[in-house]
Amino acid sequence: MITKRIFCIAVIGGIICLTACGNSNNNSENNSSAVVVSNEESRAGSLLDSRVTLQAEAVAYDNGQLTFVCDDKEYTLEMDSELFEHDEKYVNGKSLSQAIINNDIGEAISAEIVTDEGITKIYSCDVVSPNGEKYASGMYEDIKADVPAEEYDYKLCHKSGSVYELSNANRTITADFNDLEEWQKGKYPESADDVMFGGYLFTDGKFIIEDINLLVAVNDDGSKTYEPLTTSDYPSFFGTVQTIGDNTAEIKLTDKKTVCTVLTYYCDGELSEGLEVMVILDCSTDLFDSGKSESFDYAVICTDPAEYDPSGHEFGNLAYAKADSNNLGRFIYTEIGDIEK
Repeated sequence: MITKRIFCIAVIGGIICLTACGNSNNNSENNSSAVVVSNEESRAGSLLDSRVTLQAEAVAYDNGQLTFVCDDKEYTLEMDSELFEHDEKYVNGKSLSQAIINNDIGEAISAEIVTDEGITKIYSCDVVSPNGEKYASGMYEDIKADVPAEEYDYKLCHKSGSVYELSNANRTITADFNDLEEWQKGKYPESADDVMFGGYLFTDGKFIIEDINLLVAVNDDGSKTYEPLTTSDYPSFFGTVQTIGDNTAEIKLTDKKTVCTVLTYYCDGELSEGLEVMVILDCSTDLFDSGKSESFDYAVICTDPAEYDPSGHEFGNLAYAKADSNNLGRFIYTEIGDIEK
């Protein structure tokens, strides 16, 4: 729950200042250059390992490996996610930097990467500073005295699928709500008059949304209360993708007789026939073992169910799950054998 007073500004993120130390000739217009910096320990006088600051293009970050291009050569090196500079962690363990690098909106990502001189080990990587800024809807700008305060509140408008438009008197931002974490992919309205949100704004105006809260109350003192829409009230079922259509997929549940046809705009990965998935639906758990064939206009598909299951349940034994009220990124599972016949 978020409460704010009108005209109060909740700032998520801020201005990031970078200071370069040592002798370097850094050309900001060159995206594939390397600057060697020898770090000397002043007190001991001993020369530390030479490090290289690369101005590169980050291509992908998956499974603890960063792929990047520098001087027209591609490298893939192991890198712990803790080495991302100015990063933010999400509930599922992924991060803002990972979302920036693996974006699906066509952004080429500049990266400042510090490695050893032989480019075999990564010491740090910054993709947050070079490509834009963290942005929150409380960060008002260009406020004019003759414009009513409510005109600076962001309004929500559904465009299509998981794409929404967020607009106020100053700007319009297009956001794909599929970028939200799974627990935040609730059933959003076609429109809303007052929302608060945060995310990452690229220099060209494209946006990766991180969180959003809708106005639920205007309090007696004039403050406003906002809350997120979540998937916590919906059960998650387990099944196998049978067929894939135009923005739809047919999933047979683990009871081997119930079939669900669902929309696929809320999906955290690539779908393929035969893939085992978890799917969040707005329905009763009685769907399981019903033998019905039903269509749903709202669904959240998770392509790697094990990612949400630290206990390591056997997929074929699972009937359904509900979100843990103490940790919306985790689930409480019901196995097929636990259901009373």
